Amino acid sequence: MANLFHNITVHVPSQRFRDWDHFVREAPEYSIGLEVMDDTPGHRGHHAHFDHHYGVVREATMSAALQAYIAVRQGRLMEKWLRKAKPVNVWVWNADQDVCLAAFALEYHELLERAEGSPLLRWIIQYNNKIDVCGGLYPFNLDELVRNHFTWVFEPYRKQRMIGKVQGDADLIRRTIREVCDRLQQLIEGTAGVAPITAEPEILYSSPYNFVIADEKGDPTSRLVLAAQGHTNLISLICKRETGRYTYSIIRGSPYDDEVFPVPELLEAFQAAEGVPRVWGGSNLAAGSDSEPGSSLHWTQLKDIAEEVIRRAYLETNESLPQG
Repeated sequence: MANLFHNITVHVPSQRFRDWDHFVREAPEYSIGLEVMDDTPGHRGHHAHFDHHYGVVREATMSAALQAYIAVRQGRLMEKWLRKAKPVNVWVWNADQDVCLAAFALEYHELLERAEGSPLLRWIIQYNNKIDVCGGLYPFNLDELVRNHFTWVFEPYRKQRMIGKVQGDADLIRRTIREVCDRLQQLIEGTAGVAPITAEPEILYSSPYNFVIADEKGDPTSRLVLAAQGHTNLISLICKRETGRYTYSIIRGSPYDDEVFPVPELLEAFQAAEGVPRVWGGSNLAAGSDSEPGSSLHWTQLKDIAEEVIRRAYLETNESLPQG
């Protein structure tokens, strides 16, 4: 496929980079990773990785898009690197909102480098930052998101996500990023459309320990709907794969609510039940199963495991057990 961008070349590897050593070894100099490595964000020499999933304190870590925005706006990253390598290699694993916004900031770096910047772009990046830090469970006014074109901008990703991630979908991911970038351009130019939120997530299970298991039915706006309904702790079924396996997320909306929903312990227990390594991973507030191979566990198995993990956590905090 011909390069869809001018300043960047988007690569979709066959597997995520395991760590910094793997990324530096396999990706050429002047490469930028966007949520494509199972390691911490930052930079090593002329390799950069923008991410907020692995090895971070989620509530204190900026989204990948905001990291890229500041690197370009304050650090002049693209201006400097394009003198050495044009286009700059950008490595992605999927085309979610955060990745698309980060790619836009890198491709259209001139917009950010101008003294006045772009207020509309700043606005949508800050909206995305709140959503991403909270794993999609930030309690926005849904009508406001529609009126301000947020849902319309990311509609190409919503359609792609409902298909799910599979081997060989690199062209689809590149096209999705390109389509979102086109819509961001229209937003800045004042010609953006609107897209109503039509997601209807299904609550599969409500726990007495104040978490729910929900079927998102592939629609990323489902979490916005769940947040508007007041849900803060979530195990979400994102989709069932053609292989019969599942993609899940685990979201704790806030670490400050005094509730018992220990994401790291849940990750450990779910991973132990899989029988094969490297299925589950993430941060202290947002985690999940690998988006490509997925999990072998049915949601009812996750329910039973989660109930036991959280019951033990309640006992360890010497709180009375909820009745249910």
